[in-house]
Amino acid sequence: MRLKEIEKAGAILSTIGLVLLIVFIIVLLAFPIFKQCPKPYHKCQFYSTAPDSIRFVVKPTFLASTLLIIAIGVGTTRFATWYQYRKKEKSA
Repeated sequence: MRLKEIEKAGAILSTIGLVLLIVFIIVLLAFPIFKQCPKPYHKCQFYSTAPDSIRFVVKPTFLASTLLIIAIGVGTTRFATWYQYRKKEKSA
């Protein structure tokens, strides 16, 4: 792959991550999370009111993987830009 293609791929990847983050926020606002504590000073449980088909979106692993996708996309774009700049400086 050429550097411009790598840069575009990183931008597309970070855009996909951003869309997933927006989906996470929309689901979180539409279906709130409730806290259930059986007794004071005991471990509380959190549960979502989201339907089973989209409940996976509200899990912390979904948020972590979304942020990781965004970070990889931005990192790829930054690396390609840096490498192009470095390549131009060395050839000049």
